[in-house]
Amino acid sequence: KLSRTLATRISRRYRQSRKRRKVDMRRTIRRNMCYGGVLLDLKYVSARVQKPKLLLICDVSESMARYGSFVLQFIYGLSSVVDGIESFAFSEDFCRLSPLFAEQRGFEATMADFLNESAKLGRGTDLHQALAKLNAHYKNLLTSKTIVIIVSDTKTLAAEKALKELQALRRQVKEVIWLNTLPKGYWDSVKTVALFQKECLMFECYTLSHLEHIVRRKIF
Repeated sequence: KLSRTLATRISRRYRQSRKRRKVDMRRTIRRNMCYGGVLLDLKYVSARVQKPKLLLICDVSESMARYGSFVLQFIYGLSSVVDGIESFAFSEDFCRLSPLFAEQRGFEATMADFLNESAKLGRGTDLHQALAKLNAHYKNLLTSKTIVIIVSDTKTLAAEKALKELQALRRQVKEVIWLNTLPKGYWDSVKTVALFQKECLMFECYTLSHLEHIVRRKIF
């Protein structure tokens, strides 16, 4: 339910932002000729509303193990309620998970396959390699309609290189939303938080109650 609400809020926010109406001067002038040229009856033209595409990137490295329950539920929940969402996982490597969810099986079976697949990625975290592969091999998914959701504690190798890839990603998509599984009390002591926070909307989120709080605050 929370995943569905979050997806709906994100979609509604970005769809509404494109619903600016402009005055259609040609139609307005023609319609108001009977008033001696006084523009009393305005006619508008609206841009076509386009629903954003969601792309989910989840950190499954060793440092994320304590948040495993939340991450698994979030990945499955969001992938189950959003049509066409693209899902990826990373640690030392990077892989696409979307085919696992396309089969629409139950939670246990899907997550078993997910855990088997993510076990091949290694224990460390290399966000730089993950985003570099995303930018190189899945560029067709990175459009002005794409909302990227990253679930990670921000801790990574080659942080400065990762920042450059994040900046490149941010220029190509509509928005990057980062759900940070690191408790907020530690944010000031972890340099990567401030480093990546400049390039995205970042929120503390490592339990379902945090996710519920974000939804209730109507940030989206």
